[in-house]
Amino acid sequence: MNLIPWHPFRELESLGRDFFAANPFFGGLATPRVDVLQTETEVIVKAEIPGVSKEDLNVYIEDSVLRLSGQAKKDSEFKDEHVYRTERYYGSFSRTVPLPVEVKSEQAQADYQNGILTIRIPKVEPARMKGRRIDIH
Repeated sequence: MNLIPWHPFRELESLGRDFFAANPFFGGLATPRVDVLQTETEVIVKAEIPGVSKEDLNVYIEDSVLRLSGQAKKDSEFKDEHVYRTERYYGSFSRTVPLPVEVKSEQAQADYQNGILTIRIPKVEPARMKGRRIDIH
């Protein structure tokens, strides 16, 4: 039987992490969750942004940084006095994602389906050596 060392603050760490991740005042729900993947030719960013129309999303690529922002709007159908419980986040959100390599931002493409924003950005080809080999005599 293996013994596992006891860490008295392990449970507190996970509770604190869960609190900050779920609290919009600390950036938890107010920032979309993202996956950044890369193939040999492109960088792919997938962001969870459910309940937001594509007209309310903004995507900017500058240098090797991707910026996502937008607005999650409340339904105008219900007034505050009719709300029994609300847990969804409404309001502005923003997320800055550093990209792992230099990309061709002018060739980026974005697609938004079922609450998932997928951005495909071609990579810049590695620079070839501009010099030439010189023979030594």
